[in-house]
Amino acid sequence: MQQYILSSFVSKGGGGNKAAVVFDDFGMSDYQMLGIAKKNNFSETAFIDFRRSDINRFNIRYFTPTEEVDICGHAALASFHVLKQLGYLEEGIAYHRTKAGELKVLIEKDIILIEMKKPEIVMQLDKNIIMKTVDATMDEIVTDEEGMVDVISTGLKDIILEVNSLESLRKMNIHKEKMIEICKEYSLIGMHVVSRETIEKNSDFCCRNFAPAVGIDEEAATGTSNASLLYYMMKKNSEFDYGKTYKIEQGYFMNSPSNIYVKADKSSNSIFVGGNARIDNMEEIFYSR
Repeated sequence: MQQYILSSFVSKGGGGNKAAVVFDDFGMSDYQMLGIAKKNNFSETAFIDFRRSDINRFNIRYFTPTEEVDICGHAALASFHVLKQLGYLEEGIAYHRTKAGELKVLIEKDIILIEMKKPEIVMQLDKNIIMKTVDATMDEIVTDEEGMVDVISTGLKDIILEVNSLESLRKMNIHKEKMIEICKEYSLIGMHVVSRETIEKNSDFCCRNFAPAVGIDEEAATGTSNASLLYYMMKKNSEFDYGKTYKIEQGYFMNSPSNIYVKADKSSNSIFVGGNARIDNMEEIFYSR
């Protein structure tokens, strides 16, 4: 059975977020998939079930080292990049069968864009709660008129925190134990912090992602959280450009510069996230039936 190791959301400078993609030709059990994901020890491992997939519809499940999740943006990109490179896909539209539902995939010449779960604001948190988790001043964070900060989900629930400058983003530190406490209390994955100021002129946003509650102090590239970021921006901007593909910088302060591309479909209220990926390794893996 083949397993591919990829870096998703890579930029010209490298970067990216590693994921494993397993070609499951046999129909592994949940226990077996979790065992492989635990051994890999990446944030996610994707399992493509070829027995239940057909010409352009692929059944894919996602496991962290500790549990199954409904969807994962960077592991989904890794999966469809491998499928494209190996000739299973041509340019056009494919479909992604997940525990979040059947989602559309746009196979374009230069990038792959994957539909995320329909966005929703699941709650808001008071700025005073947020301030307990980050090393920032009150005037550096952006809230609504009532001092509230959105928690948004496009598959996973993240606090979307806007800051007022690139410098505020760069110097930000988290209070790890307090953030873990808040995330567990409200069943959140983590916090996605965004600045409208960017490092590169052709970028639209620069961000950092903190998820210590799931064992990730900071992530160099993420999918669902950047889809949630775009939804946040849609709600804040009455003149939002639905015809544009937005470029997001992430990992630049970790020496792992990554580029994530996001776009919104107004007619379906869907958000697509994607970019480029790189195959780093392929290996044969074995398991006991």
